[in-house]
Amino acid sequence: MEGKRSDMNLTILHTNDIHGRLSRMPRLATLIQWEKESLPQGTPVLLLDAGDSSERTTWESDVTKGRANFAMLEAMGYQATTLGNGEALQWGRAALARLVAGTHMPVLAANLLDLRTGEPAVPGLKSHTWFDFDGFKVAVIGVTAPMAGGYERFGLTVADPEPILRRLIEQVRAEGAKLVVLLSHLGYVPDEQRTDPNFVGDYQLAPRLTGLDVIIGGHTHWLLEEPVKLGDAIVAQAGEFGYYLGRLDLTLDDASGRVLEFRGHLIPVTAETPGDPTVAAVLDLVREEAGRLLDRVVGQAAVPLPTATDAESPLANLVADALRQICQADLAILFSGFIASGLPAGPITRRALYEALPGTSHVTAAGITGAQIQRLLERMLTPEHVHQPAEVLRHQRPLGLPAVSHGVQVVYNLDAPPGARLVDVRLEGAPLDPARTYRLASTYYTLNDLGDVPDYGYVILEPGQDLELIRIEDVLWEIMEDWVKTQPPLQAEVEGRLVAAT
Repeated sequence: MEGKRSDMNLTILHTNDIHGRLSRMPRLATLIQWEKESLPQGTPVLLLDAGDSSERTTWESDVTKGRANFAMLEAMGYQATTLGNGEALQWGRAALARLVAGTHMPVLAANLLDLRTGEPAVPGLKSHTWFDFDGFKVAVIGVTAPMAGGYERFGLTVADPEPILRRLIEQVRAEGAKLVVLLSHLGYVPDEQRTDPNFVGDYQLAPRLTGLDVIIGGHTHWLLEEPVKLGDAIVAQAGEFGYYLGRLDLTLDDASGRVLEFRGHLIPVTAETPGDPTVAAVLDLVREEAGRLLDRVVGQAAVPLPTATDAESPLANLVADALRQICQADLAILFSGFIASGLPAGPITRRALYEALPGTSHVTAAGITGAQIQRLLERMLTPEHVHQPAEVLRHQRPLGLPAVSHGVQVVYNLDAPPGARLVDVRLEGAPLDPARTYRLASTYYTLNDLGDVPDYGYVILEPGQDLELIRIEDVLWEIMEDWVKTQPPLQAEVEGRLVAAT
């Protein structure tokens, strides 16, 4: 007589792409607890996050370099997370190492590797982790998204996940895994909706990975109201920003681990959902700690230092002067829109600098020709840049006019046709020599090694021209912080560096 089959139930609760919405996390915690309490006693539960809980534009997340978000995930009882590009790219390798080392929760990214050695990107980063429910072994593997040119500047690389996953799935199966879950930050885009035919995400990988049972996904912020089955794998993703908690219920054959049944749905987090008081208290502590980091005084402003995107401004000039000095360059050029607000007269705090110079702007330098600098300025002098909010600045303000360092004068005419908007450019009173090499300081947005690509091809480096990444672990406001600390009280610097042709 055939033996009676024994079934096992497992529930996976999941989120993805919270992106620093810390205020939603106490309410998410309440839903998590409610869902756990709704299950029959003894039902195993996995609480997983598929990456990008962090957000550079959220001050608590930014000033702690992601640690605020991970502290909240741990307080909420998450059992594993994969790295999103938000965690892996925003703050550099040293910050990533501190982020991974500072949490007890397994942090996964099997395909994020040291560019030189092929070893894991930072100590403690795992390819996979294990859960054992009374002898029923579950392996959770994590992978993160490739971002062209992004990781290499930190000495990292994101390898093709498919061969890595094939090897790991085979490995964990051999080690006794009855259920294999992929915590994926690759993204979910059906074939018919792909704009890039080379994009490979969860939708494309699922049918090709034998032995994979479940994919909990993120990165594309896809709202899968119910899980879908692609090949042998069940795929779920829960939208974005903590608006939903995903729930996936599995009925499994206890002996083989085979998925017998599945069902899932998304649970909305609403304004009526009460916040969990313990997690809310943790959020208060996180904000208090982050606030103390930001409220340190780092310098003084002798006078107010306003900024603007459609005219020359003192603070934009000052930033250009600082970059020229820091990079030991002949001149510095950046978009004035990277300065979000001015500084008042008086003490300058880290918070004031952070608010004035937000975002992920890295500082770069290179020796390039006068002709390349002229091309850079001509491209920057586009009316749309000056007047229309820019996507790279989260549509909060335009890129603005160029800000240039002391000794540079740019004469321009925005009403002229393309190719004729730069009327003249001089350095220390002399016309810029198209054939001469000058050391230019700028930001990664305008001076990079990405080539002639849309939005980034302001300077196309020629053979023998090497890009220098200045303090790549730090971004613009942090670099300016150290400069301000060395300066006497800051003065206004409006000198007619930008001259509109009449």
